[in-house]
Amino acid sequence: MKRLDPAGSLCGNAARIVLVRLEELRSFIPAALDPGASEAQHDMRIAAKRLRYVLELTELCFGERGAAARHGARDLQGVLGDLHDCEVMLPMAEGQPNLEILVTHLVARRRLVFDRFGELWAQQRRSGVWEELEAAARELAPGGASLEEKGGRA
Repeated sequence: MKRLDPAGSLCGNAARIVLVRLEELRSFIPAALDPGASEAQHDMRIAAKRLRYVLELTELCFGERGAAARHGARDLQGVLGDLHDCEVMLPMAEGQPNLEILVTHLVARRRLVFDRFGELWAQQRRSGVWEELEAAARELAPGGASLEEKGGRA
């Protein structure tokens, strides 16, 4: 990441990174909530993974809000990974002799996993986990703004 302060505190720099990663995660909504938006869903999984990993290293800076967000990112990463697995396996099974039952299973599983993703995202929004993480990061970030707002890039 650019524009981190090598002389700054771990928590200040971590907050700046978390703000960028959180913006990235949120940027895939509402597109990822479309059942056919497999690319947006896959990209959101990668964003959740990035956010989760930075929180695993710096969670101590954010306290309980960081722990809740790490768990939330892990849950999103898991459900979106299951969705992606269906997306990858389905084209390999379609049109193959004797795999009609597998295709039916994958289509049904993808539908169920997608519904679980929508429910998970709605639950996370209701709980305010992402707003709480943003508030914690803004409290710690120098100037309280993300790198994007200051002209930096992830």
